[in-house]
Amino acid sequence: MIGASVARLAVGVALFASWQPGHARADQLAAVMRGRASPPAAFVNFCGKHPSECRQSGALTRIASLSPERQRDLDEVNAQVNATITEMSDMDHFGREDVWSIPTDGRGDCEDFALLKRKLLIQRGWASSTLLITVVGTPSGEGHAVLTVVTSSGDFVLDNKTSRILLWSQTGYLFFTRMSQANPRAWESIDGGSIRATAATRHAFQPLSSASR
Repeated sequence: MIGASVARLAVGVALFASWQPGHARADQLAAVMRGRASPPAAFVNFCGKHPSECRQSGALTRIASLSPERQRDLDEVNAQVNATITEMSDMDHFGREDVWSIPTDGRGDCEDFALLKRKLLIQRGWASSTLLITVVGTPSGEGHAVLTVVTSSGDFVLDNKTSRILLWSQTGYLFFTRMSQANPRAWESIDGGSIRATAATRHAFQPLSSASR
């Protein structure tokens, strides 16, 4: 969680909820994408320092077929990262707000969890076009980042707040923006569930156009 510390997540094997191929159309965010959006400024800074993490990897794939092996990948990576990284705010970690990084010292906040999960899944052969960092708002109005995985059974969310892997529509979050499938450096807006967003949520992930550099 950006700007606040949370207790370390309980560790367990992640299980998919309501994994039914018939839900795929309703549970894929592509249906509610609304065009280009400015990426978070801290993400742009991250790409400047780590360009290899912001390049397309693998074939440009719109939807990953969710085989039992790939389901196991998601379970294992989500559980591994949630078990080994301790939640820590950027202010406590780096002495300043809004720093995106891949954890190397066992500490990080929400977007760091998501970046590490994306990296590990790419190492397992997943196409980057199906692994999208996504900015959401929690029910309490806080800004949050998760990894959305675009699959043939719907868009699933890998989240540091829970060991369960849920369809995006089951999370209770408001979905605002995410990486473009065509280009990891480009972002798109989402009309996912609601367009209502508190000032705190918007501020937590300032787009490049409005954030200080």
